[in-house]
Amino acid sequence: MKIEIATIDDVPELMELHDKAFFAIAAEVNWLDTPGLKESLEQAREDFPKYVTLKMLSDEGKIVGSVRGRVEDGALYIGRLMVLPECQGRGYGKILFREIQKRLPHNRVWLFTCGEVQRTVSFYEREGFRTFHTEHFEKGHTWISMEKIVGT
Repeated sequence: MKIEIATIDDVPELMELHDKAFFAIAAEVNWLDTPGLKESLEQAREDFPKYVTLKMLSDEGKIVGSVRGRVEDGALYIGRLMVLPECQGRGYGKILFREIQKRLPHNRVWLFTCGEVQRTVSFYEREGFRTFHTEHFEKGHTWISMEKIVGT
């Protein structure tokens, strides 16, 4: 496995990864109309330059995981931490999550995630993150915002 910075040419493969990784989670919590699953390829290409996107490549050159980040006013926003379902449970997500934090200087890091997926929330908590905001949606769904202050 190796980690590289993704390019705009990777967007179609990243969108395939996105759909595979997040559709399974959305189905698990019965939230298939979640806003995160509605992005088009055109929208993804338009947003791509706003972030540094890392891709994890298999030995065959296939993208098996990815994460993106953006720093504003010293705060690193991390988004779209995703690993192919068949590659999950091998530590790839943790490697990518830590790598984006190493590569982008910051004094605070934050993200948001679905509050119903306890294994994801627990992962971020183990990495030192704490919930600072919860947004409620229909049918009991929640997005939680989590943060970690560097040096704490």
